[in-house]
Amino acid sequence: MQQLESVAEKINQNPFTVIGAIIIITAIMFTVLVTAPPAGDPSQSGFIPENEVVDAMTDIGEKFSTEYKVVTLIKSDDVLSSSTFVDIIELEIAFTEDTDVSNSLTDQQVNTNSIVSLPNMLAPQFNISGENLSELKTLYEGKSDDEIKEALKNAMEDPYASAAIMQLLGEFNEEGNTAKATIITLILDNSNREGENSVQALERVAKVENVMGTITMNHRENKFVGTSAYSLGQGAMDAEINSKFEEDIGSRLMPFVFGFILLVLYLTFRSGIDMALTLVSLFISIIWTFAFGVILDFEPSFFLTIIPILLIGLGVDYGIHLTMRYREGVVEDGDIDKANQISIVSVGSALLFATVTTMIGFFSNLSSEITPIKEFGIQTGLGILSAFIIFVTFLPACRIVIDRYYKSNGKEVLSQTNIDIIKAKKIGSESNAISDKFMSIGSILALKYPEKTIAFFVVLTIVAGYGGSQISSEFNAEDFLPQELEIVKQFNYYQDNFGASAGEVSFIYISGENLATNAVFQAINDTQTQLLTDDTYISGDPNGVFSALNGMRNLASNESGYFYNATFAELFNSKDKNSDGVPDTDADVKELLDWLFIGEGINQPSMIKNFIYYDEETSEYTVSYIMVTTKSKNVFYVEVSDELNKDMKPLEDIETSSKINAVATGQPPIFMVVMDTITATMIQSILYTIVLSTLVLTAVFWFNDGQPMLGVLTIIPVLLVLTWILGTMVVIGYTLNVMTTLIGALTIGLGVTYAIHISHRFIEELEEHHSLEKAVNNTVKNTGFSLFGAAMTTILSFGVLSQSILAPMQQFGTITALTILFSFLSSVWVLPSILVLWAKQTGLSNHTENKSNDGEISAMALNDDSDESEEE
Repeated sequence: MQQLESVAEKINQNPFTVIGAIIIITAIMFTVLVTAPPAGDPSQSGFIPENEVVDAMTDIGEKFSTEYKVVTLIKSDDVLSSSTFVDIIELEIAFTEDTDVSNSLTDQQVNTNSIVSLPNMLAPQFNISGENLSELKTLYEGKSDDEIKEALKNAMEDPYASAAIMQLLGEFNEEGNTAKATIITLILDNSNREGENSVQALERVAKVENVMGTITMNHRENKFVGTSAYSLGQGAMDAEINSKFEEDIGSRLMPFVFGFILLVLYLTFRSGIDMALTLVSLFISIIWTFAFGVILDFEPSFFLTIIPILLIGLGVDYGIHLTMRYREGVVEDGDIDKANQISIVSVGSALLFATVTTMIGFFSNLSSEITPIKEFGIQTGLGILSAFIIFVTFLPACRIVIDRYYKSNGKEVLSQTNIDIIKAKKIGSESNAISDKFMSIGSILALKYPEKTIAFFVVLTIVAGYGGSQISSEFNAEDFLPQELEIVKQFNYYQDNFGASAGEVSFIYISGENLATNAVFQAINDTQTQLLTDDTYISGDPNGVFSALNGMRNLASNESGYFYNATFAELFNSKDKNSDGVPDTDADVKELLDWLFIGEGINQPSMIKNFIYYDEETSEYTVSYIMVTTKSKNVFYVEVSDELNKDMKPLEDIETSSKINAVATGQPPIFMVVMDTITATMIQSILYTIVLSTLVLTAVFWFNDGQPMLGVLTIIPVLLVLTWILGTMVVIGYTLNVMTTLIGALTIGLGVTYAIHISHRFIEELEEHHSLEKAVNNTVKNTGFSLFGAAMTTILSFGVLSQSILAPMQQFGTITALTILFSFLSSVWVLPSILVLWAKQTGLSNHTENKSNDGEISAMALNDDSDESEEE
């Protein structure tokens, strides 16, 4: 390619200029990275795509004061003791004295409305309200354990109080009146406050959770004796998990990766200089890549860990191919400038094709609605481009400067060992090296049994394809919880012992131009009736389902205590003549709601106002929702979503003058959306990558070699690998999740790199030596050997991730390592057979066999090269 020839000439003419330019750019990138590093911690919220289900949840958060419960687990030999009660109150005081926490409580004035705990709940048994936490602490300091147990016994005589108390006790022994655990629940307001959007509201709550985690840890480690406490807020858990994950990567996994790189580079290069140049080039590529992430203001995510490993795999691939081809040129005629130019032009063109197709693979993630996946694709694509630029400019420039220095001082640029290796491969001599024998399998199969080889792998692909068609998608939040972490163990304990109070809430969102109609409220009533018939995934407790209609009934019932209003009760009963609990007419519904929102009951405390929205511009009630306690247990998202969608059918069947929209939302439906998006993302990225990569390769091989079909043939082994890897995932029990969904584009993006090198070298060897046998042998032995080194590095690098503390990262590491292995094997075992049949079918082999072999390099010529050389 003329452009690469021009680049090679400039590098040979002005290597110091090239080196200086790369160093200056790197200094700028490093400055960007240091002065504005990525802020914040990775979070699961970034995996939530834009969707009507998500939009419904956002609208509820914007229009209503929604609650968010943060649980703190308390454990001791017996929590029903004076000392533990005092510890609990001290922790509550510490929470409320923190400005960030207190400002986010749903009720900043009355603590008992926003803090739920056993000491608070038992306070009335001692004739104290519990609103003043300092007084409550003094009270329990003066009480004996027996007095507290007696108060508990008395409180549990009330059936309603008994049910609430039991939700706060873990490992309760009724006979001994002891319990091993209890919980403090802080009820936070996570709705959008003035000047906040939904993201800022989430960030505020996450900050509160982190503060609570710090306060709790301080009390556990420095103040409590015999009592342990763990704040289980998502923000606090995310922070601790991220800290552990970064520590695990930095101190355990990355040293292994680096060690593997050094080992493979040494075995491949047998030269400290070439190892150093490759590593420096890799380091520069990584700096550029992360700087691009800062410049583009990308959010931190778990994918950031993968990027350096990807660049290591590809960078080592680039370094090995350029260096080994350069060495071949040096051995052939000893001209280092010519060798450098041939290396850049020949290998560089193959690397350019591979870079473009690999970038296509990662940029295909732009089709994803999941932000971290989209940003990962962009950042990795830019990183791959950076690696290509650095390896075809900086590395050759450094190499030529060093080797010119050796030449000027009368030294050989290659060691005798490396010269012998190159000569042996060039003349096709026999070798006992395991790698050479392994590599020769591909050439034997291609030259002797091409049809049988292809037939075998076609059958294998059909079997794998059938298995791969059975693969399922899954998003399990618990996958992101490393089970060996202490806070995760405590979270699991909480889930096992306080499942009923875990507080998972889903919503049925209702919107329309006018919801104040009998049809809508009757549909709400019918939906709630349907919801209460299921107790598998929906709470069968009537208190677990609430709506504006329930709010009306409570306000009209003299049994609701604080919320009862006699005036409203009289009005409500007059509007419900058939006593079915639903206002009889549209006018009745409107009158009751108007009494609360704009009438004489405007100041009446009521839950209704938090369940239906009054639009002041239109004077209509336009948004409402039903709150439903659900039981997905972080696993059964599909089942919960299906149940909600089935039960809300009365709302979907409403016949009114204006359209009524009903959407199931909340954690289970949103995670269901994530799973659907994951599957769609993989399918779309695979299709985009296949089509664009095939078009690019076809155009490139047509333009350069006049062989457009070579582009199609090159992509075939990659498609086989894609089928193999999906089948393998089913066999080993893996599903498509937020990490493994990247496998499709990764397989094509990385796998096509190996195939391009093989196809490019094959057509080059065929044109040079006019011998099909020599073309196959030289391609598999020389390029295959380079591919082997690159593949081993990448396999081992990703294989290390299988030891990660996060299950999705373990799966990603395992599957990606297998993908690279399969891609390598398909390139050196399958593709040569395809190329041989193609060459025979098109007549290229017959045409070339009749030509002279003047272009071949004889063994004798090679053996006449310099006898001695010094180790670099």
